[in-house]
Amino acid sequence: MKTTVIEDIWRRLDPVLKAFADRLVARDPALICDLGRTSNEVFPLRGYLALARSKSGDEIAVTIDVKSDGELLVLASDVCADQGLVIATGPSTTLNLSDDESRIDTGIGDWLRELEQFLVAHEAATATAVSRLR
Repeated sequence: MKTTVIEDIWRRLDPVLKAFADRLVARDPALICDLGRTSNEVFPLRGYLALARSKSGDEIAVTIDVKSDGELLVLASDVCADQGLVIATGPSTTLNLSDDESRIDTGIGDWLRELEQFLVAHEAATATAVSRLR
């Protein structure tokens, strides 16, 4: 699998999630945000933006899962509550890793634009859900 594709996705995804976090913190300065990523054999990238009102309390998270079988790369996103309860299903796409670099780049860009639109459309509902956390 092309490691550079994963790094490119994260490089482009990180500022999108940071901007969303910044907008939510502007609404509620006491909000705790944790932005990060993990990986494993099946998911070479699992990005997240966890939002909470206290360090030990419940949280709402924007999750990004990039799954790979070596030939295809599936990008999916959700807004979730604790225990994986999906609040809103975000955009997803499938990229063929055998495509040329420009086609993969275009697919990533299109998905990121959809994700940004999704986050804007769900910003108020996410802020409300986070305000109800303990």
